[in-house]
Amino acid sequence: MKQLCYLMASFLAAGAAQAAPYCEALLDKDMLPKKIAKVAPVYSDADSGWIFTQDQLKDRYDMKSTSRQLVQAIVAEFGKRDVHLAILMAPPRPVIAGQQVLDAAMGGRQYDVAAAQVSFDALISELANAGAIVPNLSEEALAHTNRQNPFYFRRDTHWTTTGAAISALALAQATNAAVPDLFPNDGKLAEQDLVIAGQIEEEGSLADVVRTTCGTSVQVETAAAFDLSRAGGLLDTSLQAPSIALVGSSFSNRYKRDHYRVADALAFAFDRDVENFSVSGGGPIGAIEAYVLSGALDQKQHALVVWEIPYTESFNSPSFLRQLLGALRRDEVDEKPAQVMIGASSTTVRPAEGVSISGIEVVAEDIGKQSFYMEVRFDNGSKSKVYLGRRSAVPVDMRASNLLSNFSFFGDRQPVEIVVTPAKGARIAQISVY
Repeated sequence: MKQLCYLMASFLAAGAAQAAPYCEALLDKDMLPKKIAKVAPVYSDADSGWIFTQDQLKDRYDMKSTSRQLVQAIVAEFGKRDVHLAILMAPPRPVIAGQQVLDAAMGGRQYDVAAAQVSFDALISELANAGAIVPNLSEEALAHTNRQNPFYFRRDTHWTTTGAAISALALAQATNAAVPDLFPNDGKLAEQDLVIAGQIEEEGSLADVVRTTCGTSVQVETAAAFDLSRAGGLLDTSLQAPSIALVGSSFSNRYKRDHYRVADALAFAFDRDVENFSVSGGGPIGAIEAYVLSGALDQKQHALVVWEIPYTESFNSPSFLRQLLGALRRDEVDEKPAQVMIGASSTTVRPAEGVSISGIEVVAEDIGKQSFYMEVRFDNGSKSKVYLGRRSAVPVDMRASNLLSNFSFFGDRQPVEIVVTPAKGARIAQISVY
């Protein structure tokens, strides 16, 4: 059967300009480690060095109406605290690599780069319309596809130090345009102000897949490192200007450190100190939810919060948006009367007759195991699936014992029952609706 799969893959690959993959086994999830099999097949071109996983090949980025409403509500919560929310989202790697590169790696026109770019651009516009400060990085990235210092690594999922630096500059310019008086010196520097002062090495997460699966030696990639001190000494700490919080993903916390110097690039672009709270592997809200629940937002410790989120995280999976909104509205939690029925594998919560609820709060027995699937049942007989949880990569000292999910924007439907099923060893200590 596997041999037949290889033959079929070879047949499909024969259509367009097809370069040899690192090995055919990359196309068969049964031949890959469990972690990589989830994003298989893995497409590669040994000639160009580009590697793509299936999760990078989404073609829908623009938001559905519920997600748009949730994002708008999240931005509004930041506004209530007089804090600006910026969203830094690197564009899809396949779009930046280009159609010709994708066709060679995939063996034909299986992914429409132009359509994906249009949809991604629409997402950026929708995030901006929701009130967030958000630069469209696709044009910035596309300008670097054929340069000596590219935006993306070819054998790793992340941006290069160049990608991080020009993204920071673009965000500073967007912030200056949206809020001119927030930082005196933001938006004043451009790419020509970046001075190379060395390089970094990247072993490559995708290269590791090739090494493990194909037994092939893959070259380590390098990227330029820049001198990110402000020219002319513009940084003046005596001004005591508000600083910036970076709450991101592995793009800002690679190898559990800021390998691509995102925080330094932001400090360079804004001429202000940046605190980096990013969590590698923490998912779309691992860092920003922890920041909110820490009280830092309520205390207005930073005037600008930069939410760096990978393009592989879909805003059309609204569970994480509901969870973030729940954290932001936690002070509004007022427990409502409800019947709680504990079963062998799940717990059912039924609000009292005639009681309207706006969300749910779950307290886990073990703060290190917080994963719950919920089925929300409505008065019209319909159901919706909602996930509530934190990824294992989020450090315990950044976790709260409770998790909240907000049930706004379900339309005219009213929740009448919620079935909560723990997963991954989690157990419920307490559960309530509000």
